[in-house]
Amino acid sequence: MSDDELWRMLHESSGMPYGAGRTAALEQLLRRADSGDDRHLAFAVRMQATTAYVYGGEPAKSFVTFSWCLAEFDRDPQPYHERYAHQLLWHFKYMVNAMLKFPELPLDRTYAVLDDMQRRYANAGHSLQAVHKHRYLVADHVGDAEAAERWYQEWLTAPRDELSDCAGCDPTTQVAHLAHVGRHDEAVALAEPVLAGRLTCTEQPQAILTALLVPYLRSERGDAARDAHREAYRRLRGNLSDLWDIGDHVEFCTLTGNEARAVEIVERHLDWLDRAPTPAAAMHFAATAAAVDWTTAHTWEFAPLDDEAFPAVAL
Repeated sequence: MSDDELWRMLHESSGMPYGAGRTAALEQLLRRADSGDDRHLAFAVRMQATTAYVYGGEPAKSFVTFSWCLAEFDRDPQPYHERYAHQLLWHFKYMVNAMLKFPELPLDRTYAVLDDMQRRYANAGHSLQAVHKHRYLVADHVGDAEAAERWYQEWLTAPRDELSDCAGCDPTTQVAHLAHVGRHDEAVALAEPVLAGRLTCTEQPQAILTALLVPYLRSERGDAARDAHREAYRRLRGNLSDLWDIGDHVEFCTLTGNEARAVEIVERHLDWLDRAPTPAAAMHFAATAAAVDWTTAHTWEFAPLDDEAFPAVAL
């Protein structure tokens, strides 16, 4: 095939939904690009593949394509500078998020990627808002509450720019933080104007609706929690990359007295454990599945956030 035909195939693949089909098309295209001498094409395919791996449920492969593109960009940035520099910086966020979900990756390596991300953002004249957010995520992940709170405040006070997460994804993480520290009414209040707006991100509104499940329950908004579960799960159920969030919905059903619904969701997605996107997602889904199994067997109600039981919600 000619280079023009390969470029056309690349353009056409960008309109495919994320998943096995798009990933297979890009991997086939990558093999053909690597057999030729068009370095630009090989770079462009890998840039698209990085995103496809993240949203298609194979983030481990994105480490390879991202590293190749970063090395190629550093070797000779001029051919790719205007078109790809922004996207390459954006991909740093994918890398930090994914690295937290693979226990075999040393924490020092994650910090090194964060430091490189900060250096490149600063050198390009960008705000460090997204960097602070991802330092918060790492601190929260390792249980360093003091550092997490410090980076959370740095993130909130830094100016947004074109490398900040979207108007739905930034509030989603804020809602999760407020829920984690028990500020449920604030979490709901923060999310309301976001949900009233127009959300076009691949991850929204299902991500923020999932983050709101516990805040809705804790603030006695059972109907809102039910509606959030229904809408979010409908959007999540076909995406392997969302296995972690699907586990959150299993837990929600268990906590609200809907064990039969929880079992139904577990059975629908159980075989995904054989191809889980990350070890962390597999662990989380398996844990929520085990909890509903235990609850069903022992008619046991539990509330992990405090001693007060969650309210029953009719789904």
